[in-house]
Amino acid sequence: MKFNIVFRILLGVSSLLVALTFFLPLWNISLWAPQYPEGLNIEIWYNDVKGDVDIINGLNHYIGMKHIKPEMFPEFTFLKYIIVAFILYGLSVAIIGTFKSLKIFCTVCVLGGITALADFYRWGYDYGHNLDPTAPINVPGMSYQPPVLGYKDLLNFRALSIPAIGGWIIVGVGVIAFMALAFHWFSQRKLKTSNATLLAIPLLLGLFSACNEAKPELIFGKDDCHFCKMKLMDSKFGLAFITPKGKTYKFDDYHCYQTFLKETPTEISKTYVVVFDQPGTLIESSLAVFVRGANIKSPMGSGVAFFTNEKNALSAFPENEGNGVFADLSHE
Repeated sequence: MKFNIVFRILLGVSSLLVALTFFLPLWNISLWAPQYPEGLNIEIWYNDVKGDVDIINGLNHYIGMKHIKPEMFPEFTFLKYIIVAFILYGLSVAIIGTFKSLKIFCTVCVLGGITALADFYRWGYDYGHNLDPTAPINVPGMSYQPPVLGYKDLLNFRALSIPAIGGWIIVGVGVIAFMALAFHWFSQRKLKTSNATLLAIPLLLGLFSACNEAKPELIFGKDDCHFCKMKLMDSKFGLAFITPKGKTYKFDDYHCYQTFLKETPTEISKTYVVVFDQPGTLIESSLAVFVRGANIKSPMGSGVAFFTNEKNALSAFPENEGNGVFADLSHE
């Protein structure tokens, strides 16, 4: 039995796009510290390690970690063959189009992902635990294993490990395959084939729309302000913006946000603000209004509070009516 033609086309096209991983990084590890506010990055490609490798190696020398170099990764010698095999396999499943071949492909994707993460963990464990005992800085019992996925604090550094563009392309192939699997199963039980085909397109559009929403998250009590380095503590205040490259900057107050941009002009894709009337909730700045006043006790003294609408703003701070409520930060 064949699975849906829309998903077969998408699976074939996305499998072909995996060829871009020969020209794009697969994984990215970023490090931030007070002395490196712009961050340091390691990009793992299918055959090389690029980025701020020399700077990171210089820092690692002091704590006895090995120097990062391509020779550390024997996977580089055969990863290109795995990528080619994955492309051809995805194309063959799209062409054959049987439900059985799709199930096998999904199983291979899961096992491949688990194997890749386990291998990355094995490398990270050795890299972070097998330290030179004669290093200038030696903390008994301390290890520096980078996170396999997500955030982790390493001394005064914060590390983030996530797929890079190439990695997300491969993840996308797996997502499409599993959507095709779920959709086929559902359509066979609940829908006629014609209706299933009509519903496939809006379902996929919804998925890709959700994937494009890179809304940041502020973790109060844990995240640091990118400018003043203080912990974000007051859930009624805060801002964040995302650069076109996907990097997120977080701030505890409008003062820090504004001062940072004056001192370090940065290209912004989207800005989000915490709304005072819904503590901890971020919305796009273009959807918010804000009030400024000396009676507004913001963390770093800007006196600016954001709201979901003008009525709530003036209700919370009626004495500030006349100071002005602005529709967007760009009006500042």
